[in-house]
Amino acid sequence: MLEIHLFVNPLGMRCFRCENDVLRVDHELNTKINYQFVPLFNMQTINDTLRLYDLSSHDLTVRQHVADTIYQVILDYKAALFQGRKRGRCYLLRLQDAIVKDQVDYSRQLAERVAKAAGLDLEMFLEDRQSNLARQAFHEDQQMAAELGVTQTATAVVFDTDQTDYGYLIADFDYETLIQAFRENKLDHRQSAAQFAAQFHRPDLKIVQK
Repeated sequence: MLEIHLFVNPLGMRCFRCENDVLRVDHELNTKINYQFVPLFNMQTINDTLRLYDLSSHDLTVRQHVADTIYQVILDYKAALFQGRKRGRCYLLRLQDAIVKDQVDYSRQLAERVAKAAGLDLEMFLEDRQSNLARQAFHEDQQMAAELGVTQTATAVVFDTDQTDYGYLIADFDYETLIQAFRENKLDHRQSAAQFAAQFHRPDLKIVQK
C-alpha cells in the first residue's frame, strides 16, 4: 500500500483545490492508496499567505496575526483528527471552504460552526484544540517535514508501507497529472512508491530517508 503525505497550507487557495482533487481520486479509485494532509508551518507558509491575501509583509502586527491564525487553524485540524481521519479531513475542507471560497474571517465561532457541520463532538473538539496533545501533534508534523526536507507546500512524499525506510519526494506536486493518471488507469495500488513517483517525474525528484 502507498502512503502519500501531502504538505499543505491550511489557508492556501491552491492547496484547497488540490485537496479536493485528491479526495475525489481517492474516492473514485477505491483502492489501497492512503492519503494524509499535513499542514506546514514556517516562514514560507506565512509569506505565501500574506501574498495570497494581499496583506502587508512589512507590518509586524499583520504578520503575527497571520502566523497566529495559521497556527490555531492547524491545532483545530489536529483536534478534529483526534475524532477520526475522515472527520478531520472533512473539518479542514469545510473550514477552508468558508475561509478561501466564502472569505469568512477565521474565528472561534467559525471553528465551532464548522466542527458541528463536520459532525464532531463539539465539547471534545473545544477541549482538544487547546490541549498539549494537539500542540504535540503539531510539533511532530513540523519535525517530520524538517526530517524529510520539506520546506514548501504542495509537496508530496510517497512511501511504500512494505519498504518504509525510503520515500519519494515530489516538489510542486502536480495534482492535475494525478487526476489524468487516474483517468488513464495508470494508478494501481500494487505499484511501488518508485513507480508511483515516476509518473510525476521531474528533475527535482528526490529520494528521502524516513
